[in-house]
Amino acid sequence: MKISFSVFVLATVSIAAAQGHGNEAPKQLSSLDFLIGNWSGKQNFNNPGAALVGDITVKVHSFGGRYVEESLSTVLPGRKPTETHHFISFDAKTNKFRAWWFNDTSSTPTELEGDLTGNQLVLLSHPSNPNAPVMRATYDKVSDKAINYKLEMKAGDAWQELFHNSYSKER
Repeated sequence: MKISFSVFVLATVSIAAAQGHGNEAPKQLSSLDFLIGNWSGKQNFNNPGAALVGDITVKVHSFGGRYVEESLSTVLPGRKPTETHHFISFDAKTNKFRAWWFNDTSSTPTELEGDLTGNQLVLLSHPSNPNAPVMRATYDKVSDKAINYKLEMKAGDAWQELFHNSYSKER
């Protein structure tokens, strides 16, 4: 019995070490603290012919200093609310921010990476499918209580805006 328990403990410690437990959290991630909080605003879709605007709520928190998680929901007239989760971290090996997006319309996450320059975080997708579009997400800190966000898709040599959001921080 003691041998079985010892093997179990050794295996558990080995698995934990392999997962990177105990590694120092990336200090660069704290530069995204401006995103943390509860936000609400409008999501304006690039919809030719008719305005399409939804109410968006965003809750952002950090866990363990290793990730920033955004939970987003947009409500459009006559439709059920969307559900989206973004995880952002910092990869010290590449010196880039990395993100994984999960939403209720796809069974696989979108992976992105990019840089923070001043008050603007820009992330580009890296689709595994060569036919998938390249996306660009831009977070722009306007003030401590306001953020603008834009999602664009590469169209040839240009970028086509899919939508933009304006958030205000809730008290």
